[in-house]
Amino acid sequence: MRQLRAFLLRVIGSFRAAPDYREEMEAHLAFATQDNIRRGMSPDAARREALMQSGGFTRGAEGVHERHGLPWLQETLRDARLALRALRHNPAYTFVAVMTLALGVGANTAIFSVVRGVVLRPLPYREPERLVSLESTIGERGSSVSVPDFLDWRAQSTSMRGISASYTGTQQTVLTGSGEPERLTQVRVSANTLEVLGIAPLLGRGFADGEDDPGAPRVALLREDFWLRRFGGDSSIVGRTLVFDGFPTTIIGIAPRALGWPAEADVWMTTRFTPRDAAPVARGARWLTVIGRLADNATLAQSRDEFSAIATRLQQLDPTHNGDVGTRVTPLLESITGDLETPLYVLLGAVGFVLLIACANVASLSLGRVAARDGELAVRTALGASRGRIARQVLTENLVLATMGGVAGIGVAVLALKALLAVAPADLPRVSDVRLDGSVIAFTLALTVVSGIVFGVFPAVRAAATGVHDRLRSAGRSGRGSRESGKSRRVLVVAEVALAVVLVTGAGLLLRSFALLRAVDPGFRTDGVTTFTVLLPSTRYEGDARVESFTADLLARLHRLPGVSSAAMSFALPLSGDSFGFTFTISGREAANGADEPRAQARVASDEYFAAMGIPLLRGRLFDERDQRGGHQVLVISSELARRYFPDEDPIGRLLQTGWGNGIPGQSFGGEVIGVVGDVHQSAIEQDATPHMYMRAAQWPLDEFDVVVRSSAPYSAVVSGARGVLRALDPDIPLGAARPLGDLVDGALGHRRFYMLLLGAFAGVALALAIVGIYGVMAYGVRLRRQELGVRLALGASRGGVVRLVLGDGLQLVAIGIVAGTLAAFALTRLLASLLYEIKPTDPATFSVSVLALVAAATIACVLPARGASRLDPVETIRAD
Repeated sequence: MRQLRAFLLRVIGSFRAAPDYREEMEAHLAFATQDNIRRGMSPDAARREALMQSGGFTRGAEGVHERHGLPWLQETLRDARLALRALRHNPAYTFVAVMTLALGVGANTAIFSVVRGVVLRPLPYREPERLVSLESTIGERGSSVSVPDFLDWRAQSTSMRGISASYTGTQQTVLTGSGEPERLTQVRVSANTLEVLGIAPLLGRGFADGEDDPGAPRVALLREDFWLRRFGGDSSIVGRTLVFDGFPTTIIGIAPRALGWPAEADVWMTTRFTPRDAAPVARGARWLTVIGRLADNATLAQSRDEFSAIATRLQQLDPTHNGDVGTRVTPLLESITGDLETPLYVLLGAVGFVLLIACANVASLSLGRVAARDGELAVRTALGASRGRIARQVLTENLVLATMGGVAGIGVAVLALKALLAVAPADLPRVSDVRLDGSVIAFTLALTVVSGIVFGVFPAVRAAATGVHDRLRSAGRSGRGSRESGKSRRVLVVAEVALAVVLVTGAGLLLRSFALLRAVDPGFRTDGVTTFTVLLPSTRYEGDARVESFTADLLARLHRLPGVSSAAMSFALPLSGDSFGFTFTISGREAANGADEPRAQARVASDEYFAAMGIPLLRGRLFDERDQRGGHQVLVISSELARRYFPDEDPIGRLLQTGWGNGIPGQSFGGEVIGVVGDVHQSAIEQDATPHMYMRAAQWPLDEFDVVVRSSAPYSAVVSGARGVLRALDPDIPLGAARPLGDLVDGALGHRRFYMLLLGAFAGVALALAIVGIYGVMAYGVRLRRQELGVRLALGASRGGVVRLVLGDGLQLVAIGIVAGTLAAFALTRLLASLLYEIKPTDPATFSVSVLALVAAATIACVLPARGASRLDPVETIRAD
């Protein structure tokens, strides 16, 4: 052993080609020596002790011997101190590695926060696993529930402890008489809703039995956030009377933030079903959202069987409206998240690929660092450190690096989550539950450890596998160890390119799909159109005459604003998320049943609505002064309704009746068809246009409606002018939900834009990391081949030939990675099928463009090292080596 140590000292003194090793070794020993001096050792003793520590030996009572007895914790702490010391000596390497890992860990943490908040976090109710969503089905399509069906379900079900209903979506209400009038969102629920959900108010009480009857006193719950903002958390608000829509309403309690069913709102009030709502003829009007709580002794399967039997009885009871209407019982969480699970898990998998590429990059850096430390590791091996001890030290260094990356990754996750929520669609369910909590931090810590192991094992094995003599040879020259390290790094680059191909191809598919969706004609023109909503308090605008008078005055005054070419009103604008549909009959035809029963979206619209929206007239005429209130009822229908129900005849002059009236004996929604207009996409751009029937507003006055203004004036000027008009007509009526009409289209594409942006961002990061990895490997390869390239140049090789040689070597790696990545992409992009529109997951054009983009980027990454190789001085290179 003494002879070997003397040999090592001579070798260390003779190293010429390893200045990095000498500097690193001396710096390492200097830091260790200084630490020992601070503990009270003399300089000579401190340096000897530093050498012993580096070699895996310690000093005992009988001299130097192998270290066996130190506790595990002390060994770990010593390894960690050595790792920190080594990383401190290489700040550039440490910074690049930590930032690369922070990017991967932070992005994964942010996406996991969304997945946990939306999909994995239990609903904030008592025994949430026993809550189910109940809906009607027409064929395979889910549907809202009619009031008669809801009442029958509640009366006949024994598998449910309770069943609750709500008007689908949110409505608007105006608070007056308590400071500045304010337009608020409200939901109306049956009186047992809080009991079914298993949630209690923060203050006061919930709704009592009978408070959802039509003649019951009006009561309401205020949402906690609104209560704090408007009333400063004043507990005396409970029991006070506030005026909503002109109706005095008693505040009975404060609803917690967790009460978000069926949607988040400022105010909760009770449903008040009228006899007309519950009449058997109203089974065709489906506009309720229903939930239930399973009884203690009931299972989901039993409940599904029971509701299937109830649906069969209702089909026999009313074959006209329920002939083909079934039921669907779904866990409430699954119903709320809908189709989000697949795309969110796809995003989580995609960002996992980014982390793998980051780990591959850091592993490549670590392999190069291990190769550069062959001399140091040779000394440690010769001084007695075992292969396991060397591997443990390298692995510890990488785990420390991963820990630093994980800590930085939490900071990246905070910023990434803010950016992610900023671009998230407004209707992303449970978005308020998305946050960095203990579970997410635990996920980050686990991810950090796994990442450290993933990119640390390969270099650790490489460090332990090389013998002392091989290390000494490679420390002096570019030997076997460095070349083996280069081969390992090339394998990692191939893996990086393959993963990047998958991500870039997936992002390309979503981008093409989004572009195709943007090109779809929604059926209306959005340029220069502003919309807002108006809600008239029914206590002050009783009767159709007063409502009609206000509406006519409002539209006339809006028309006089500068730049306005048309002003109109309607109910439930396309792509707004609101809808109201009916089944109907066609005069002269036998009534159809079940799925064959005609259905259409019903809209009330004023005369200029079609001009304001840019919906073309295809046949017949539009509404005009001939169509007065109390006169002959008329309809304008959409082209899709005409095609579907009048394929071989002219619909003009035909009578359509819904059978669900407006409370006037003998009247019902419907009338004679006078015109056919173009189709509009009501629910989603990617869905086919649905049949529509439009009634004239003068014949069907509404006290809540949307206003549509087409103007050449700027949006802000239109909103300001409209607000002034409303203030002049009635100061207690606020202008609500003002927005450009184009926002409806953007909102309808919000989810797809969200997925496209995120996957595109991940693909961009993956591509950048892959380029960096390719550049690093090629630059390292040129360094290993300096002598060979110098000899080639000295023997007459052209510099262009050297460029082609190096470039060909790099592109060979890229080609292997692209082939592997393309095969993987063919399999994995099928997961995106539900997110694509009019494009296949294996679209050849997208695959081709993605591959060309990667080849172009990889070529740039290879050109720089190749040009550097062509500029080598043959004489200096050969002399140096």
